[in-house]
Amino acid sequence: MAVVRLDPMAGRHIDAVRTIDRSVYANPWSATTWRNELASPDRFHLVAIDDETLVGHAGLLFVLDEVHVTTVAVDPARQGEGIASRLLVALLREARRHGSRAATLEVRASHLRAQRLYGRFGFRPVGLRRGYYSAPADDAVVMWLHDLGGAEAGARIDRVAAAARDEATGTRS
Repeated sequence: MAVVRLDPMAGRHIDAVRTIDRSVYANPWSATTWRNELASPDRFHLVAIDDETLVGHAGLLFVLDEVHVTTVAVDPARQGEGIASRLLVALLREARRHGSRAATLEVRASHLRAQRLYGRFGFRPVGLRRGYYSAPADDAVVMWLHDLGGAEAGARIDRVAAAARDEATGTRS
């Protein structure tokens, strides 16, 4: 298996991103929405590529001194390989470089695996948006990472990065 690389998302990636989104989201974004996302200066999107095949993507929305994780998606055939962790590491490092002090996201209440992933980065549940998702209907757990700019968050991100690297290579730190 080749090493998965992370690249900035570009227009040429939209079709492959939408293919993944159709397999993981009930209501995937349209090509127009993606073009608008890529054109917005307050957005940041990455793709994960393995041997020229797009296997995942993730994005941020910058709002003042905070960021909102807008999307994290990995090809279902590649889930469990640490790709989502690597994408989140890169997003949160970019947010820190940008001066962001906190991060937020919503995740399906039924998606416990994703909640555990976000928890490893220090995101904590702070509320529930009832009926936020449709097809299937589900609530959204609102999660916040309040200390993103701090040394503890930086160390936590580094630990998750090391674990994801180990997971991808089959080694232990």
